[in-house]
Amino acid sequence: MARELTTGKAQAVTAEDFNERVKRLLADKPDPRKADPKAKSFKPSKPPVND
Repeated sequence: MARELTTGKAQAVTAEDFNERVKRLLADKPDPRKADPKAKSFKPSKPPVND
């Protein structure tokens, strides 16, 4: 972290600092692009019967 200020106001964040925080947050999560596609398991419903 570049700086830790506790003034109670929002602080500007550089793009590098933001990207570093995001990388740290996502480091332990699985990559969603590597997930295998799931087969569709739904069955089409029958059309309603009109009396």
